[in-house]
Amino acid sequence: MDIAAGIALPPAPAFAVAGSAPARIGSLQRGPSVVGAATPPVASASSGTSSALAAFGLGLASASAAASARWQARRGAAARHRRPRAGAVAVAAVTDVATETAKWQAAAETSLLNNYGKRSLTMERGEGHYLFDVDGRKFLDFTAGIAVNCLGHGDPGWVEVVAKHAGTLCHTSNLFLNKEQITLGEKLVKCSFADKAFFCNSGTEASEAAIKFSRKFHMMSGKPRTNFVCFDNAFHGRTMGALALTYKEAYKTPFQPTMPSSSFLPFNDASALGAIDDTVCAVFVEPMQGEGGVIPATNAFMEALRKRCDEVGALLVFDEVQCGLGRTGKLFGYQMSGVLPDIMTLAKPLAGGLPIGAVLMTERIAECIVPGDHGSTFAGAPLVCAAGNYTFDRISNPAFLANVCEMGERIRAGLRRLGEPRGLTVRGEGLLCGLVFDDAAPCGAVQKAAQEMGLLVLTAGKGNVLRIAPALTVGPKEVDEFLDLLEKSMVHALDASKE
Repeated sequence: MDIAAGIALPPAPAFAVAGSAPARIGSLQRGPSVVGAATPPVASASSGTSSALAAFGLGLASASAAASARWQARRGAAARHRRPRAGAVAVAAVTDVATETAKWQAAAETSLLNNYGKRSLTMERGEGHYLFDVDGRKFLDFTAGIAVNCLGHGDPGWVEVVAKHAGTLCHTSNLFLNKEQITLGEKLVKCSFADKAFFCNSGTEASEAAIKFSRKFHMMSGKPRTNFVCFDNAFHGRTMGALALTYKEAYKTPFQPTMPSSSFLPFNDASALGAIDDTVCAVFVEPMQGEGGVIPATNAFMEALRKRCDEVGALLVFDEVQCGLGRTGKLFGYQMSGVLPDIMTLAKPLAGGLPIGAVLMTERIAECIVPGDHGSTFAGAPLVCAAGNYTFDRISNPAFLANVCEMGERIRAGLRRLGEPRGLTVRGEGLLCGLVFDDAAPCGAVQKAAQEMGLLVLTAGKGNVLRIAPALTVGPKEVDEFLDLLEKSMVHALDASKE
């Protein structure tokens, strides 16, 4: 047990770079931090590129060797200064293990803005579906960086593509075209309802662009509109425009006034849609709410919403930042209902872990935007779009999507087995699943117990929904391990407290 926090440490992995001997401290074994791995030249690259990549790989190998030497020196010094006490081996091990985390927490407090609160873990590396912290502890990651790391950590093909473009062409700005951006735009348009694509750097930037494009559309029609309609529990981002479309008051209150022309209606309530009138510029909706509590929209609601927007001339914007790109088992969330939007925002998984956002739109929206209306310095960079092309090719494969559906059903079946005897409900689609508690306290207790046992999960809604969003490449082995760890966590946090 961690004496300070009362946390049972999960088993530590043994990981080390080749040629170095891992040190054993008490019962925990780990190796030095792996800064990077040498990347071989890509076979299809030119000889000049291959030489650059070889140099790039040698640099990474040197960095890894240097890290190994620093680690060995640090551990050697620690061993010389420790004085073992009889009967205290386990405590000494835990105290030593906690040192690295405590050190980085202290450094963060002095240098980083405290907008995220104190974080209990400092991650050092990832491998597949697992994360390892600076103290060598291993965690099954069912957060995927909040639904971002759709291919898991360190996918070999993704790593190869990123390494290649890091040594070829990383950034140019949008003063110039680049092949990777054009190719990714072509793929998104070809596989969706859209005629044009715009790239940005995040989900909230995509929301901001969609706000501007909607306003411009109505201005060009000769009848400007300013009002926006959103829905209860919606989350569209934290920048000032997107914040006005986000439901939770706690996010908005310190920064008022936000954009005043937004209002909220009940989600999944078709009878409330009559409030959308001809003053509304656009309606923003998530085909499945993530932050709001893992709540899929019903087909009837989405069909009624499309009908009402058409009746009053309002644009319909789908926010698929979290639920899009394979997360539901469909390539896009709108395919669950078959209802088509006018504009759609994408982000989280599109580049497999690198920052990217996109706005897809029909031609009638696109033709209203002219040079100078909107832009971004970093958006659509060659390296990020290369990662996006690789990731999209993987996600859009029918076999890949079939696995998302199969593993999602496996998770929800397990959640029902664990939850229903305790009065808990299960909801979700694909690999975005929610276990719904009556209130936040027991949900938070289960999340905390899970972390102590080496499992990482999210919460959502009012803190009362355990949100499960693993990498989309997850398989039966990881799902069964997740369910086993979650069951133990629930027994510890819920059942033990009743005894």
